[in-house]
Amino acid sequence: MTSFENLKIVTRYELLKQVRRKRFYGALVITVLAVVLMIGLYHGLDLPEKIGISEGVMSQYETEIFAMFVTSMGSLAVLAAVFFAGDSIASEFEHKTGYILFNNPVKRSTIVIGKYLACLIATSVILIIGFIISGISIMGFYGEIPFGILGSLGMGAMLACSVIGISFAFSSYLNGGMGATIATILFFMVISPIISSSLAYAGYSPWFMLDRAADAMVSTYGVPLDVMAGGFGGGPMGGMTEASSDTSLSFLALTAYAIISFVISLILTERREVT
Repeated sequence: MTSFENLKIVTRYELLKQVRRKRFYGALVITVLAVVLMIGLYHGLDLPEKIGISEGVMSQYETEIFAMFVTSMGSLAVLAAVFFAGDSIASEFEHKTGYILFNNPVKRSTIVIGKYLACLIATSVILIIGFIISGISIMGFYGEIPFGILGSLGMGAMLACSVIGISFAFSSYLNGGMGATIATILFFMVISPIISSSLAYAGYSPWFMLDRAADAMVSTYGVPLDVMAGGFGGGPMGGMTEASSDTSLSFLALTAYAIISFVISLILTERREVT
């Protein structure tokens, strides 16, 4: 059996395992509810006015600003990637199933790639569903869908690749799946924002930080980010949003995170012993 055939088998098996888990449907329900809730809050509470976006800006970018709000909720699907990928590799060592899995005539790299693809597919399904609901709501309220939604979806998919890669790197190094999951969440939601904020306050552009590159999901709609920063109170926020204004640069940063972290996970898994 060729390596490609082995890869298809591993990917299919891992994908079925992900879909059968309650966490998959939990992540799906949370993402859908978040998108629907944002749609209701946006119009029910008139969020643009609450955060101080002027009427002139709203008249010019009304559809795009609404799209920015609702599709940003779809990015919650990316957090599901952490829970899908956190124990993908670590569990094989933690529960000793690696004795059986890694002794098969299938390369460890093939197993890791298959697990990665399965996690990415599961995450992409939830992400796409969130964007479909967002697109339907945009069309229903405004009769059109801004082209930037495709770019936002693309940035979201690359963000998923990065988060899964980082989670795999932690999972291949740490002994437990829970530890890998927590480490990834801390890196993405705590450590990276702290470093980004510090750099922004110091006057440096933290475009290379994961959270700043991830913010480029809302940059694809063509709304000037200084407008949104002003709505949230200005200050250092303007410097932080500036880091994600160049979507091409942000995409390259996310690609680098995805490739480097995944290569690290491959190397660590190849060298790690089941004890």
